[in-house]
Amino acid sequence: MKKIYSLPVILVIIFYGCISKKQTIHFVPISENEFNFPADSSFAIPHGKIWEERKKIHDSCMGSSYAANAVFMRTKDTFIMGSIVNMKTMKIVKNFDPRYDEQNFFSSAFTFTTKPCYEKQPLDIGIDSFMNNKFLLKIDSSNEKINAELSEAVQSSVHNEIETGSWLNMELTDLFGKMLDTTTNAAALEYKELLLNPDNMILVRSSSITEVSFYFHTKNPLPPDLKSKLLSKTIINPQPNLKVQFFYIDDKSFKLTLNGFFQIEGQFMKCKLE
Repeated sequence: MKKIYSLPVILVIIFYGCISKKQTIHFVPISENEFNFPADSSFAIPHGKIWEERKKIHDSCMGSSYAANAVFMRTKDTFIMGSIVNMKTMKIVKNFDPRYDEQNFFSSAFTFTTKPCYEKQPLDIGIDSFMNNKFLLKIDSSNEKINAELSEAVQSSVHNEIETGSWLNMELTDLFGKMLDTTTNAAALEYKELLLNPDNMILVRSSSITEVSFYFHTKNPLPPDLKSKLLSKTIINPQPNLKVQFFYIDDKSFKLTLNGFFQIEGQFMKCKLE
């Protein structure tokens, strides 16, 4: 026999059906005015010439693009995937520890792609701007004249080029949220609580390179002393965590190569239950 329900009963069924629906974690885009970029000078809002140059180099090498909303260059204290960052202080609140994952979701929730590039491209900004770092151009501790000639050659270069090594793109997928939706691990639940705090955001995408070279082409021939020094392939370390090497190319050209781990750009998002 077919049952007939009254309108109040139908409304109650619908009401309890809605409230019983389990909410799950979702990544939510955020706007740049929610960031407090001045709190950390290693960040930059993705606008202007610096951003355009970085994006052009990344996209041409990787053959893909994403909606990056943070441009940074760090050689230490690098943000790792899953880092929870406070949007006001721009400080890391908590990093994700793979040991939180008792169900082995993380290996599927975390993806990465890498691609060697090694293509020279014109660079329309200075190396300090591109790297978001002030470099000490010093290759001779006992001869400041050579160091001054080097700085002058960099500053007066009439044509600059850049060549990047391997790019590494990392990304968290929706499976990351599903892992946290079902976890019973106490540490993971603490991480989840911080993740859902509206003042916090999470790094879900990141692009980095391990090597970058800059080519400088001068109008006039290099001074003899500087040329001789460059021919020696002097390796210097003016910055922590960097290996810096200069190479002589010809009388009007030389190369600066940096080896390290350089985080170039990334995408932060917020998380909420829906």
